[in-house]
Amino acid sequence: MKRYILAAALLLGLQLPAVANEKVVLAIPTSVGAQYSDMLYGKELGYFAEEGIDLQLTGFTGGTAVVVPQVANKSVLFGLGEPSLLIANVAKKTPLPVRYVYSYLASTTYDFAVLPDSPIKSIPDFKGKKVGVVSMAAGNIMLTRAQFKQAGLAVPNDVTLVPVGSGPAAWKQLQEGKVDALNLWFSEDARMVLGGVPIRRIPHSENLRPIFSSGMMAHVDTIKERPQLVAGMGRAIAKSSVACAAAREKCVRAYWRFDPTSKPTPDKEAEWVKGAVAVLEANYAAIDYALKRNPQWGAFDPAVIDTYVKVLEQGGTVPPGATVPPGEIVTNQFVPEFNKFDALVVQRAAR
Repeated sequence: MKRYILAAALLLGLQLPAVANEKVVLAIPTSVGAQYSDMLYGKELGYFAEEGIDLQLTGFTGGTAVVVPQVANKSVLFGLGEPSLLIANVAKKTPLPVRYVYSYLASTTYDFAVLPDSPIKSIPDFKGKKVGVVSMAAGNIMLTRAQFKQAGLAVPNDVTLVPVGSGPAAWKQLQEGKVDALNLWFSEDARMVLGGVPIRRIPHSENLRPIFSSGMMAHVDTIKERPQLVAGMGRAIAKSSVACAAAREKCVRAYWRFDPTSKPTPDKEAEWVKGAVAVLEANYAAIDYALKRNPQWGAFDPAVIDTYVKVLEQGGTVPPGATVPPGEIVTNQFVPEFNKFDALVVQRAAR
């Protein structure tokens, strides 16, 4: 019936009121920086509008621990974050009504950076060394402890973790030998290199690398009652990632429209773009690693939840022998919908 009404209106030359897209907030577990340019670029290209979505990125300082309650109490429809809080709650028999629906940064974005001439070549070589971390409350600390434990090393008896923050002050700690390595994220590695600090990177072991660093979560009611919205959000994010990978310099410039104050003076534009692209490429390393294991955008490997449970158990966050069914943390039910688009068409549009 709606189709006939629309056709009749067009024949009569009537103007129909524009249908506004729904404002949908995606909560970010940090301030919204250029690392989220992919979604901003996708919004500019109209991928979210095609799904009836007016995407709103909102930063929440405090990490995943702040975002999860926002989704659980329905203050926001979607949020990004890592899975440890949900896993811990399920393990303690206090599950939250939240599930991860789209695997965004689908592997760990952390590694160990050492100076090029460092004697550290592999994880066992960290015995007796000091490793700089952003803080002792950082979300990756459990993973780091588990990595050392696999190599027969204990924290702090064999390896000392030193809070150093991030940025040039942290890099200086490495350069001056106050720490032997930095255990920070990929994009921070990229910033170090751009800042003139040469490094050599030591990745996490293959069984730990697939643990996703950031996934999109939704309330179970949203999943049940609004499946088309969930599918549309994930599909638009997937298309945004494809578009950004195809035109990275255009992509990072989309951040200037989000935050006009971030746009540098003309003489500094090229330098800013180079740095922002390096940050994006660092994040895409996590995405590309996961896509090689499973080429479906947004897909989770349920076995990774079991791996992460063991990591959290070693760190004392979950009780020994805890059982956490992957279905209470992640769902792949929307993955076929996320991938219903032509990547070549998206790439051509982006370029």
